Amino acid sequence: MSKIYIENSRFMEFIDELATQITKMNYGAETFESKDSTDTTFGFTDEAQDFYNEVYDEYETLTNNLLGVYSNNELNK
Repeated sequence: MSKIYIENSRFMEFIDELATQITKMNYGAETFESKDSTDTTFGFTDEAQDFYNEVYDEYETLTNNLLGVYSNNELNK
C-alpha cells in the first residue's frame, strides 16, 4: 500500500479528536479538571491524560498501518 501524507496539523487534529472522544467516553465527568484558581482553564485529569496519551499513540499507529495515512512530518525523517 502506498503512503498518503497529509498536513501535520490536520493529521494531529484528527487523531486528537478520536482520542479525546474515547477519553471522554471512558472518564465521563472525571475527564477534566480546573487548571487555575479562576476555573477558566481546564485540562485532563492526570489519569485521563495518561489514558489519552496511550489512546493517541494507538490511533496514530492504526491510522498509519491500516489506512496508510501519515503526517507530512514523516517526510522529513
